[in-house]
Amino acid sequence: MTHTTVLKGLSETAAARRTLAARLIRDEDGSMLLFGLYLFMGIMLIGGISVDIMRNEYTRLRLQNTVDTAVLAAADLDQRLDPRAVVTDYFDKAGMAGYLGTINVVESINSRTVTATSSVDVGTLFVNTLGVDSLAARALGTAREEISDIEIAMVLDVSGSMGWGTRLGEMKQAATNFVNTVLSDERSVAGEGEVSVSIVPYSTQVNIGKTVTDQMDLSYRQDYSHCVDFESGDFSTTALPGANRNQTGHFDPWTRTSPPAAFVCRNDPAFQVHPLGGNKAALLAQIAALTPGGNTSTDVGLKWGAALLDPSFRTITDDLIAAGEVAADFADRPFDFNRPNTMKVLVVMTDGAHTNQYMLRNEFNAGLSDVWGRQYSDGSWRFSVDHQEYGNEDGDSTKWEDWYWARTDSWSNSRDGGNSNTRQLSYQELWNAASLGYNAYYMWYRQNDNASLYWDWYRNNTRTYVGAWEKDRRMRMICAEAKAKGILVFSVAFEIDESDAPLMKECASSENHYFEVNGNDIVYAFSAIASTINQLRLIQ
Repeated sequence: MTHTTVLKGLSETAAARRTLAARLIRDEDGSMLLFGLYLFMGIMLIGGISVDIMRNEYTRLRLQNTVDTAVLAAADLDQRLDPRAVVTDYFDKAGMAGYLGTINVVESINSRTVTATSSVDVGTLFVNTLGVDSLAARALGTAREEISDIEIAMVLDVSGSMGWGTRLGEMKQAATNFVNTVLSDERSVAGEGEVSVSIVPYSTQVNIGKTVTDQMDLSYRQDYSHCVDFESGDFSTTALPGANRNQTGHFDPWTRTSPPAAFVCRNDPAFQVHPLGGNKAALLAQIAALTPGGNTSTDVGLKWGAALLDPSFRTITDDLIAAGEVAADFADRPFDFNRPNTMKVLVVMTDGAHTNQYMLRNEFNAGLSDVWGRQYSDGSWRFSVDHQEYGNEDGDSTKWEDWYWARTDSWSNSRDGGNSNTRQLSYQELWNAASLGYNAYYMWYRQNDNASLYWDWYRNNTRTYVGAWEKDRRMRMICAEAKAKGILVFSVAFEIDESDAPLMKECASSENHYFEVNGNDIVYAFSAIASTINQLRLIQ
């Protein structure tokens, strides 16, 4: 083999290899092209999915923004429109009326919760190549606005005229429904919840209770009952007077009985004010136990109702808590006026015009009387009196030793009949044992048959009074002041004469807060008041 032949063979081999390499390179270029094509298609698909997702998210955000704005506006207690209508209107104006789903509204005495849903199917531009024609965009929104603190004073007329017919029963039903509405079941025990309800029963007077009177600057104190004789100027403010006032004498100006049958300041348990209550069962029990009796002093009832909403009462709240009469959770009540997120409501109800409010003259409100007496185990009393200046049974004024025994209409040389339990009674003890009429008749009139003495003691000497005209004026003053302080006043005139209606209407915060009703309609009036509280302006 020659050298040339060898070189030729090597050259052919190299050429073959170059040909094979070129062929391989051409084959790999085709694979890379196919891979690149697939890669490009994948990138395009991912980009398309991103575009579809972004379009869906943009629509969802628009839905969510509309839902959030709508439910916030609808839940606002400052607006009086139907919450559902508010949500619908927002979607209409956003051009999304067709996307609105469900609307749920939950309202209570002091809150409103609005929930709305919205959804729309957003068509796809790229993902449909994978068989997905649309992507759902959904939104859910919930808003809650709450007046967390509500203070209510319910001033209820339980005067004697409320005993006519079915009046008292209908009022009790109305007040019961009201309490059941404003205090939900979860707020049915003391200290829970944010609503406090004070019940202020009134007739001739209001028995505010010993704990409160002990904290007031009062003269002529006694422990039989706990009312206060306000003065005219006290009705120009919702606060309690800081200056000295008289504790109302415990006496009966109407009957001729012993023991007395009708005290000016009633001391039956249900008549005592229930301050800052949160225990539903206790409030309902008191309402059920209310009884009628006495004259009508709506002005005094309103004065105490307003005082129980005035922040100056807070110092007395501490004593009521210490006495176990108010839950500790209410220690900071009554709140300041114009405190944010707080509502103060005064509901007053009466069935008639003002009548006389009687008070003892100071000289008969303390000290020793001229009557001696002793009480028997059955509660009855025996009295003796020595009115020397008027003589004895013989008309002989020189017989100073003679004592007149009132109940037996007889004379004796003994004031006690030998019973050491007989003692000289203070005026406060006497009025708790015998009415003014009894004292005037048995201790004055019968021993001398002197009618002048009877009328002097029954009507002129011992008592004074505030008449209807002055009480109307006082009521106007306290109603005006309560409204000026931001207290919302509802008034209910129940089976009232038309001539007496204007005063109750004037007391209310507006004509829409005044109800003039007869019969069972009082139930609907109180229910309407409870419902209306939800619509009232949020105090800030």
